[in-house]
Amino acid sequence: MKLLLENWRKYLKEDIGYFGKKFVDFKKEVDKGTHPLLAAQLHLEYIGKGSTRKVFGFQDNPSQLIKVINVDLDAGKEIYDSDWANPFTGFTRKHKTVSNENEADLMMQQKYPNVFPRTYEVADDYSWILAERVSPLTDEELAKELGIPEDMTDRKDPQSRELYKVLLEIIMNKIRARPAINEVEATFKLPDTDSDDTVVMPGMQTPQDSPPSPAPERSERGYNYRQLKEMADTVLSKHRKLFEAVVNLEIPPREIVAKNLGISEIGGRHLVILDASLWELDNYNSTN
Repeated sequence: MKLLLENWRKYLKEDIGYFGKKFVDFKKEVDKGTHPLLAAQLHLEYIGKGSTRKVFGFQDNPSQLIKVINVDLDAGKEIYDSDWANPFTGFTRKHKTVSNENEADLMMQQKYPNVFPRTYEVADDYSWILAERVSPLTDEELAKELGIPEDMTDRKDPQSRELYKVLLEIIMNKIRARPAINEVEATFKLPDTDSDDTVVMPGMQTPQDSPPSPAPERSERGYNYRQLKEMADTVLSKHRKLFEAVVNLEIPPREIVAKNLGISEIGGRHLVILDASLWELDNYNSTN
C-alpha cells in the first residue's frame, strides 16, 4: 500500500498539470525561489488559517488545496529566525513544517486510512503540501455526523462546551479501555449514587457503570451520565477508527470540533480530521 501511494505521488509530481493551471503557476513561482506563502498569495485563493499553517484553494480545481506554513513575511522573506517561538502559541518554524510532515506521512495514512485527507505532493522542506480539499463542518453538521443532539456541539453555550468535553473524554477512555473518569480542564467529583438522575455538569464527576437509558433528552441541568455513555457508544459505532487515531496520536481533544472536521468522499463518504495539530514528530513516531 505504501509503495502504491509513493508511486502515485511520483506520477502526479511528473504531471503537475493534473491539478490545474493555478497549481502549475504556484509551482513555477516556488521553483523560481519565491517563498511558498508569497507564491500562494499571488496565485491562489485564501481559505483560512490555523496556528501552524495557512490554507489556499484553486479557482480551477475544487478537489485539492495547498497548506503552507504560517509565517510572517517582509518583502517576501521570513521575518523571524527558524528557532523563534511565537509567544502566544510557543510554535517555532519546525513545529509548522512538522505539521505538514506528519499529515503527509504515508506510513501514518496507511496506519490510519480514511482518518485524514489524502495528500498528493509535498515540498522537500515540508513548507507546503498539496492535499484533498475537504470543507469544515458546521456545529449542527458535526452533531449529525456523530449522532448526538445538536445542542452538544453548540460552541456558543459554555454548558454545552463542558458537556462535549466530558463526552469526548468518555469516548477516549472507552478506546483506552479504562474507567471513564473525566480528565478535562474542569474537575468533576464522583457522586455516591448511580441514579438515572445523576447529571453531568461542571463541578461534578460521573458514576462508572450504568444500565442503558432512554434516548438522550437534556434537562435544565444537563444530561445524565447514562445518556452520555449511550452517546459515546453511538459515536464509536460510526467513528471508532477516527477516535483510535485521536487517542494513539495524542491529538488534543480541543481539536475535535466542527472547524477541524470534514467529510471526504474518496473511498466512500467518511469523517476526516482536517487539522490534527500534530506539530511534534514524537506524537506519531511513538506509536510505531
